[in-house]
Amino acid sequence: TYLSHPEKVRAGTPVYCNLTDPEAVRRLIEESAPDVIVHSAITELSPNYEMATGIAADLLWRYTPNTARLILLSSDMVFDGKAAPYTEAAPTNPLTPYGRAKAHMEKSAPGLIVRTSLIYDFDVRNKQVSWMIAKLRKGERLRLFTDELRSPIWAVDLANALLTLAEHDVSGILNVSGPQRMSRYALGRGLLVALGYDADAYIDTASQVGSGRPPDLTLDITRAQTLLERPLLSFTQAQAAWEKIAGTHVF
Repeated sequence: TYLSHPEKVRAGTPVYCNLTDPEAVRRLIEESAPDVIVHSAITELSPNYEMATGIAADLLWRYTPNTARLILLSSDMVFDGKAAPYTEAAPTNPLTPYGRAKAHMEKSAPGLIVRTSLIYDFDVRNKQVSWMIAKLRKGERLRLFTDELRSPIWAVDLANALLTLAEHDVSGILNVSGPQRMSRYALGRGLLVALGYDADAYIDTASQVGSGRPPDLTLDITRAQTLLERPLLSFTQAQAAWEKIAGTHVF
């Protein structure tokens, strides 16, 4: 489904739906009769950002039939970054509008909530890559935090995990992220190098201190590693797997 950008739907047929519209959500689910719904949508930042995110999750839960499985994607940004690594039971304390919206969503709807981290891919269309490429094309330098730590996950790994979980009777919250603790700098640099850029020529290191962002959001994925059929890959392993499948490309 999409709200504003059908071109971002890269598989299947794009279907318009405003997930805060009860009738639209009800009609979409009745007409499509899904076996599984994976809710990964977010709204654009706006004054009703947090409310809209909660409403969408609540409507999906309300109209998902008992015969279907509902999986909602949440984020490591529900934490304040002061007590990592975080287990599924750790109390939330978000510092950003995005984090508050996801924490609201977690409380708005039951089902399976998959908490994840930075979702990357070796593709210029991926969000973790596209913003950097856009700046480079404008002749701007990149400022990447060396002290904001996350658990980035390869998009292919996350997709495979969701397909596995769709067939498992798991509920509640489950952390599904990469096993490697990485800074925003290390991730950004690694992606650029993988795509053939001389990353050091474009990046300035920076500190997140004073930014109001959480410093360390690494997740404990012990439970996920016991449930999933495939291992969750580190960045280095994911890059090797991608190169084996697609080869090395320079953009």
